[in-house]
Amino acid sequence: MQYFHGSWEAALQAGRAMAVLWNFHPFCRKTQQKNGFLCPFEQLNSFRYHDDWLRNFLITSSLNGRRPLPK
Repeated sequence: MQYFHGSWEAALQAGRAMAVLWNFHPFCRKTQQKNGFLCPFEQLNSFRYHDDWLRNFLITSSLNGRRPLPK
């Protein structure tokens, strides 16, 4: 696979993006019925923002419209 072509910063950003996306991927139906959680984020934090996994991903990655603090 060709994940890390380019600079070190690009590789770090790609790794972070994959990790965040992996935290919000939906579990299969069998696992959802067994443990009652929709995704790893919900299992870790014991709550969800929305029933749709993509909306959960967008809400948590948007900083709720807040901008990062200036350095």
